[in-house]
Amino acid sequence: MTGMIDTYRGYVSMQECDEMGHMNIQHYISKSSDSSYNLRVALGLAALDQAQSGLGYVALEHHIRFHRELRTSDLVTIRSGVVELRDRTMRIYQEMREVLDDRLAATYVVDTGCLDLATRRLTAWPDETRRRAEAMKAVLPPEALPRALPPEALSRDVSLARADADGMVETNRSVVNTWECDTNNHMNARFYMARFSDAQGHMWAHAGLGRHEQAARGLATATVEMRLAYFRELRAGETIVVRTGILGAEGKTIRYRHWLFSGDTGEPACAAEGAGLLFDKASRKAVALPDSLLARA
Repeated sequence: MTGMIDTYRGYVSMQECDEMGHMNIQHYISKSSDSSYNLRVALGLAALDQAQSGLGYVALEHHIRFHRELRTSDLVTIRSGVVELRDRTMRIYQEMREVLDDRLAATYVVDTGCLDLATRRLTAWPDETRRRAEAMKAVLPPEALPRALPPEALSRDVSLARADADGMVETNRSVVNTWECDTNNHMNARFYMARFSDAQGHMWAHAGLGRHEQAARGLATATVEMRLAYFRELRAGETIVVRTGILGAEGKTIRYRHWLFSGDTGEPACAAEGAGLLFDKASRKAVALPDSLLARA
């Protein structure tokens, strides 16, 4: 992958870790987002040039595999490259590693688009960006390929009516805060994931294994793979509703679905499907899902 470049170097802080004792999934996205800004500079689309160019850079889809836990004080690096260049979009690959042991922590396959900030629609990449992207060509390694969630696993037939028909429960009701918006003046992808992270506790409770019981049994949960598609922008002050459904459970793995809607209009803004597991907090090893949860799922 000769076209890969360094796009992030950082640290896992205590406030980025959750009650599971590891970095919360929203911060995998936040570091990926920071990485993307450095990639933008390399592509000739720096955020500081937006006022003159009228162009932004926006995430359209994410496929993420979480390969290992990251804990407080771990050192992190991300390298990025361009897998495929299209007229108005490109597919990029990001690879997160822990610096001291060089172990793979996460892989990201991200479809991005060139956003016309005046029309809020996708537009063609500038010629200079296309030229630079060609010099950053990368090939997806086996570790980045789907395991439980191929592209067709993510349903794009998303509506509140279907959520009602499928019995999806409400797991988050909130609002877009000003500080959650980025240079495109819309909610950053990190905070879509933050809402889904907040929804997880409600999802496990709905499945019959709430956080109190998990703690009593020395258990915790982890996400191992997620696929997300972003349908519309969310702006500061707009309300949010997340509906969640469990798609199935077998052995050590639970499959679930989160749909995020604008609470103001009812329009779908993002769909996500994930695969998660339970693990023993002492051994940090995955354990079988309880029979009661399997039956309920």
